[in-house]
Amino acid sequence: MISRSGEERSLVAGLTLYALVLAAVMVVFHVVVVTVGDGTVDQWSMLALAGAALTIVIGARVMRKNLIRRPFAYFVFHVLSFVLVVGSVSVHAFLAGWTGSISGGLVWMVGLWSIGLFVHAFASIARGGFADADA
Repeated sequence: MISRSGEERSLVAGLTLYALVLAAVMVVFHVVVVTVGDGTVDQWSMLALAGAALTIVIGARVMRKNLIRRPFAYFVFHVLSFVLVVGSVSVHAFLAGWTGSISGGLVWMVGLWSIGLFVHAFASIARGGFADADA
C-alpha cells in the first residue's frame, strides 16, 4: 500500500471533488440542452457552460497552493477540465448533428483548445508551478 502525506491526500480529495462538481455542472448542461433547447444550444445552455467556466475558475483558486507546489497536479486539473467540458459539448454536437460538428468547425475548436491547454499545462510543469503565477 502506498503511504501518502496529508497534503497529498488533500490534493487528491480536492481534485476528486472538483471533477465531481464539474461533472455535475455538465450534467446540468446536458439536461438543459435536451429539455429546454430541444437538442440545440440556446441561451440557457450557454448559461450552463458559463457555470462550468465559473467552476473551473473557483476550483483553480481554491486549490491554487496545491497546484503551485505540484505542477503535475495542475496538468491533471487541466486534463480533467478539458475532458469533462469539451467531451460533453462534443458528444452533444455530434449526436445533435450540429453543422459545426459535421463540417469540421468543432474539430478545429477542440483541436485549438487542446493545443492551448497542453502548452499551458506543460509550461506550468516547466516552471515548477502555475504558468500564471506572476500575477
